[in-house]
Amino acid sequence: MKLTDYIVEFLQRKGIHDFFGYQGTMIAHFVDSVEKNPQANNHSCYNEQGASFAACGYAQAKDGCACAYATSGPGAVNLLSGVANAYFDSLPVVFLTGQLNTYEYEGIPGLRQQGFQEIDIISMAKPVTKYCVQIREPEQIVEELNKAYHIATTGRKGPVLLDLPMNIQRSEVEHPVFDMEFPEDGEDAGTKESLEQNAQEAFRTICDALKEARRPVILMGHGVDSRESQTGLLKFAETYQIPVITSVLAKSVIPYDHPLNFGCIGGAYGHRYANMIANVKSDLLLCFGISLCTRQIGVKVHEFAKTARIIRVDIDPFSLKREIHENRANEETFCADTAEVIQLLKKAKLHVIGREEDWPEICTEIKENLEAVDGQTPERYPNRMIASLSDCLSDTSAVAVDVGQHMVWSYQSFRNRRGQNLLFSGGHGAMGFALPAAIGAYYATGKPVACLCGDGAFQMNIQELQWVRRENIPIKMIVMNNGALGMIRHLQRDYFDCLFAGTTEGCGFSSCDFSKVAEAYGVKALRIPYDDTAELAPEFLEKDGPMLLEILMEHGTFAYPKTCLGEPIHNQQPYIPKEIYERLLAL
Repeated sequence: MKLTDYIVEFLQRKGIHDFFGYQGTMIAHFVDSVEKNPQANNHSCYNEQGASFAACGYAQAKDGCACAYATSGPGAVNLLSGVANAYFDSLPVVFLTGQLNTYEYEGIPGLRQQGFQEIDIISMAKPVTKYCVQIREPEQIVEELNKAYHIATTGRKGPVLLDLPMNIQRSEVEHPVFDMEFPEDGEDAGTKESLEQNAQEAFRTICDALKEARRPVILMGHGVDSRESQTGLLKFAETYQIPVITSVLAKSVIPYDHPLNFGCIGGAYGHRYANMIANVKSDLLLCFGISLCTRQIGVKVHEFAKTARIIRVDIDPFSLKREIHENRANEETFCADTAEVIQLLKKAKLHVIGREEDWPEICTEIKENLEAVDGQTPERYPNRMIASLSDCLSDTSAVAVDVGQHMVWSYQSFRNRRGQNLLFSGGHGAMGFALPAAIGAYYATGKPVACLCGDGAFQMNIQELQWVRRENIPIKMIVMNNGALGMIRHLQRDYFDCLFAGTTEGCGFSSCDFSKVAEAYGVKALRIPYDDTAELAPEFLEKDGPMLLEILMEHGTFAYPKTCLGEPIHNQQPYIPKEIYERLLAL
């Protein structure tokens, strides 16, 4: 069979039926094979970055593998931001790039370019992929495709890239194989055995620690990366009434109104109550698939949870090299699959000896008091607006959130329902992520979706409105327009004497009328001032089909609470009234 026909059939047998990309001469054979396969659907973006972010959204929403493609040269390079996003957020995506015919390569050392639109995409992609290779001979494709898919979907998941010269694409595959066996994540059986032993040891250590702990907390990250494991860990928490705090990427795992949900940890913008409970109130932190990077626990890493015992389980040995307590005092790490440890915990019958019976109630009191403090902060009106908007979006399967102040407002205040995914660009933090990611999420779920964006972020990939209109995608787009790059503007106010270079009107930045742009693309739109949101947004957003709601905000918006550089993460601005602060610390 034709080589590109084989690739498409291989991927659709793995459950990938939607392919995101942009046509070009050097990828045309692959696109032709997608179009001819009755079980495959081709979705064309308007910039390859849109395709790569759509694949990321698809992988997140589906809890499975995705595929994006591009032609050679500029097309391949345009994919790279999405490739990096998939790498840092552990998303399994197969990226395919077209390339010059192999016989056009000159073989001249030092030659800047081999031919038109040729680029060494393998060297460029290698730092942000788990595996990447150029196929130089047709007979390579069977093993390389099987290997790449396996690597993408096992261990710590992530992207792979296959570079396909044109003459290779149109070649024949004589012996197609659709399911080759490989060791876990390309490693040997000894490593797999070691991971299993570590899982057993982690299980025993956690069980023993819970017998002694008075105030245990579960910290859950995106490394708990399957629905089954997420549900299993939450069930374990419910059985033993252990409070749960998540990373931003794991926010969707637990509904907003779950009694054991104590928010997102964050070194700068985490929930006050999550930061206080984790940093100074707990005596045992059970950390599953969470990196504990400075973005989560603050820049003074050794000051985090100084009086607590920390047990960390992660499949990534390099992540575990982060030292939290100085000289690893009272800190234990286990390189193991979180899924295996959670399976063992689900079956355990624990007798929790030292637990304070009212520990969940203490956490609830902290949460309610600090929510009341934040509720009285006038600058947090965007948070209250996000909470209201989340009620209008409760029937969406996924909500993609872009990068900026609105991201902070969203993970702080969006009321996510059970089964509703919030999609973020975490480690890469890429503006322009949300609109194409929401498109990908729609094709993963087949249900209405939404995206929340700022005016800066939405302009990054605004051209994908044509994709939305062309395929009539039921997506609710909300653009919070404060006429500024608000996050950086806040930074400039605090550290650069209010010199708002490149962030506000008159200083190198401006925003358009997004409602008019959307209408030019044929998308229904409404532009309203922020104080009319509660009245006008519900009726507009309940309509079928693609809709864009532009909300005009004050230019000087801020994200609070915020940790000042060098401060402990549980004491954020605006500061908690002293009497409340001291009373909660004494609980």
